[in-house]
Amino acid sequence: MNKNQMLIFGDICPTEDYRRFFDTRENGALSDRISADVSAAGLAIANFECPATEHAVPIAKCGPSLRAEPKDVQLLRRIGFDVLSLANNHILDFGAEGVMQTLELCGAAQILTVGAGENCDAAKRPLLFEQDGKKIAILSYAEAEFNLAGKTTPGANHFEPFDAPDEIRRLRSGCDYLIVLYHGGIEHYKYPSPMLQKKCRKLAEAGADLVLCQHSHCIGTIEKRGGSTILYGQGNAVFGYREGNTAWNEGLVVKVDLHQPEKVDLLLLKATADGVEYANEEECAERLQTLKKDSERLNDAEWIEQQWIAYCKRQEALDLPMLFGRSRVFNKLNRLLGNRLIRLLYSKRKMMTTMNLLRCEAHHEVVQTILEENVFEKDRF
Repeated sequence: MNKNQMLIFGDICPTEDYRRFFDTRENGALSDRISADVSAAGLAIANFECPATEHAVPIAKCGPSLRAEPKDVQLLRRIGFDVLSLANNHILDFGAEGVMQTLELCGAAQILTVGAGENCDAAKRPLLFEQDGKKIAILSYAEAEFNLAGKTTPGANHFEPFDAPDEIRRLRSGCDYLIVLYHGGIEHYKYPSPMLQKKCRKLAEAGADLVLCQHSHCIGTIEKRGGSTILYGQGNAVFGYREGNTAWNEGLVVKVDLHQPEKVDLLLLKATADGVEYANEEECAERLQTLKKDSERLNDAEWIEQQWIAYCKRQEALDLPMLFGRSRVFNKLNRLLGNRLIRLLYSKRKMMTTMNLLRCEAHHEVVQTILEENVFEKDRF
């Protein structure tokens, strides 16, 4: 490892099962070898998948609320992390106080941040700096959940498909290497959805050298577009250990040599009950071969569409009850019964009405606005 090399990690969060490592070990949950590489790299970057805050009251939201301790930021700095992306779906889990304290802690630890700020204008600012004589730009985006910055309120930078390519083009002429971190896509799905693939390819065409999709909690697929690299799913870096769940327990570190930027190397991480370590050479070679094989059909649009439809069909019994606002008990029972409860309660005509509200851009915007006005505080916007 040398000063002209960048290491980019995926999602980091001190989950409950790894909390003891953050509290008792100098390197947190990372092995000595990984920590040594982070320290030796010219630049080490990761997505920090939660606020670091003493504020312990979560916001009202769907899904889990994740939080780190303030001291965890200093630990990441001691290990050697230089940049933390904060554009993710959990940064606002503990409200404005959580976001602002995280930003303050990172500033005090001399960790650069990107993708979140005290308002939407601050959150969208790119990170620009020079490393080993090269000008680097990083843009970080998140999809909309319960996480976004508003005009006067803190949060994450929202991915706007009409704006992001223009932002990249404006930066391109003034930098040598441009990285886009995209926190979105579907969890536990290794292929890009047709829409995600279109977005990422547009970002590459606009001038991004490297587009990394995070958030999926599994290693995805990879493709080259001209001189750009797109990785659809980086997997976890530090996100706990799940026994028997290989996909969850794997992640990729992306290594870039600024003097050979077209060459992108991948290092395989493996979570264990005792922390995160590098996979051995045989395991790494086997996993990268699987990645290559999984990626062979990314240019086959019809096949990508078929895979996406098949995935959505598998999710039907889980997602339809959530869409229609049913309880957890109902959701679980519906899954056990193979979606029969939804079919019983919602006729084809009712589903057609809902489909039209979601499919038509104009109706979708109306429905989304109505729901946001009823769910979020109006001063958020």
